[in-house]
Amino acid sequence: MKTPMHRYAAGVLAAGTLIAGAAVASSGPRDAGDSWTPVTAGLTEDPGRLLPTEISTAEPVSVVSTVLDDDGRPVVSVGRATDRAEAERLVRAGQQAHRAVAVEIDAPVTLMAVPDGTDPYRSLQWDFTKLNVATAWQRSTGAGVTVAVIDSGVQASHPDLAGQVLPGIDLVADTSGVSTDPNGHGTHVAGTIAARTGNGAGVSAIAPDVRILPIRTLDASGVGVMSDVATGIVYAADQGAQVINMSLGSTVQVTSVSNAIGYARSKGVVVVAAAGNYRASGSPTLWPAADAGVVAVASTDENDAYSSFSNRGSYVDVAAPGSSILSTVPSAGYAYYNGTSMAAPHVAAAAALVAAYRPGLTPDQVELALTGTATDLGAAGRDSDFGHGRINPAAALASVAPASATPSASTPAATPGVTPSTAVPTTTPPATVPPTSAVPTTPVPTTPVPTTPAPTTKPPTSAPAKVTPVVTSTAVSQVVPYGAATSTTFTVTAQGTKWAGRPVSICTALWNRAFECVPGTTSSAGTFRYTRATTAWYQVRLMVTATATSNAVTSKTYTYTPRAAVQLRKSGRYSATAAIGGTAGQTVQVQRLDGGHWVTVLTYRAAATFTLSGLRARSAYRIVVPSTPAVAGAQSGVLRT
Repeated sequence: MKTPMHRYAAGVLAAGTLIAGAAVASSGPRDAGDSWTPVTAGLTEDPGRLLPTEISTAEPVSVVSTVLDDDGRPVVSVGRATDRAEAERLVRAGQQAHRAVAVEIDAPVTLMAVPDGTDPYRSLQWDFTKLNVATAWQRSTGAGVTVAVIDSGVQASHPDLAGQVLPGIDLVADTSGVSTDPNGHGTHVAGTIAARTGNGAGVSAIAPDVRILPIRTLDASGVGVMSDVATGIVYAADQGAQVINMSLGSTVQVTSVSNAIGYARSKGVVVVAAAGNYRASGSPTLWPAADAGVVAVASTDENDAYSSFSNRGSYVDVAAPGSSILSTVPSAGYAYYNGTSMAAPHVAAAAALVAAYRPGLTPDQVELALTGTATDLGAAGRDSDFGHGRINPAAALASVAPASATPSASTPAATPGVTPSTAVPTTTPPATVPPTSAVPTTPVPTTPVPTTPAPTTKPPTSAPAKVTPVVTSTAVSQVVPYGAATSTTFTVTAQGTKWAGRPVSICTALWNRAFECVPGTTSSAGTFRYTRATTAWYQVRLMVTATATSNAVTSKTYTYTPRAAVQLRKSGRYSATAAIGGTAGQTVQVQRLDGGHWVTVLTYRAAATFTLSGLRARSAYRIVVPSTPAVAGAQSGVLRT
């Protein structure tokens, strides 16, 4: 757990530039009714220092103001400006508002998941076996607990979620009532937590008697703003949610979100968030996972190794399964997704099991039950990859059991099999074997929002022997000049034979987006070549589609990072021209060599060309372009006047 810090930065949809977080010792457990201390930000700063350089109709700015109402609730409001004068007026109004606690600029937020189409005949829900969920059900199934899912919405009409989803709020469309999900991400998260279990269809849930409170803050593409996340957190707390799950993130810390989290915790709410999917980009710190009081969740795979995408950092508290997780998606479908987005709901559901079993525990006590019983992975003790380790729900429940408590003798023992198809989860523990119809009988699509047909009654109990293709490539992850064309050639074989003319999917992910896959076919030589211009950091991998006689296989992932191009050339006696490519308009530095040290003498917003005048005689200059998550930085050669 992160304890409050004196100052906060800001960020969201799970990607952007981040500031590394530092682990701080936890403050002790506190009563749910304790008051909370809001974090202040931006109340005394000059408006010009808070605002971005460019403000226009094409680049508007949203000013977020947070005040406390008469009951001490944080109330978030957002003003939008298309010119600097109006933006400064909004900042001053926020600073002068009654009971103001923060004025800041809104930040984008995004989901933390990667859709993953896999062999539909694979082992079902490996995460249930790994977490020993059936044993946990002997003590608790989450009855009486509400988990708020702040996400892209939840398809309440999904057959495997019907009756599990409460009326909620849509902060994107500004509506309330029955929830929908135009993206699919929130529906997948909700299914992991509370899908109908023991009903003879679909998937099982970690906490099958929990109810979901859907709060939509992300649009159809999976992008939103942090101000909506803050509003959603306060709404969840006021509606009585005991647990909040946020499978989203930002590389900017926003004080309105920090204050909303503090308010929710003061009302006894456990707050859980995904740690981020940017390991390949250096694991930039992600908020709200790094906020004080939030349980930050990293992702593990079936072998208890950290997932290749999972962020590491001192703010990580625990880990949970997040690779190839099967759950619900819109249109009555099911799909495998990857991401810390998938890991977080496992922890939120486990927190719900504990909260249902021992009502009245504080958020700190619930978190301690999870972290104190986690299975240690990686380096001994707490580490930056797994936090305290991979959660163990059964052990967490046992740790909070009264001294004389044992599973009720009247509770039917869990026995293998499937309960009648009309059964709805109650406080009676579900069967140890999840419904055997959890997977469709056709391959799951690899598009971001899969819409596979409804599953059949059960998967095949016996299947013909299948071959497993092998995917190789001579490619290597590398940094390349900005705009350069990169090609990755994959070769597929099976039992020494070329995999010619076979269906595959090529999957790519830009630095701030999930993987997107499109179908393709291997050549007569069993190869597939992917080429693109490298104008932003991206990853590529090949997936071999499953057939009746072959298993699905995913290749190694290759990463390509463009490096900015920068040149500084003399254009006059005391002037020079800077030519820059691949900077996305960020601030660059003009540096001069003084006394053996480079000092910055000018900063400006990058343009393709820029003329520098008034250079000092007999001096040395250079241009420095900083790195961004999408493009590696660079510096020019030295120009001497």
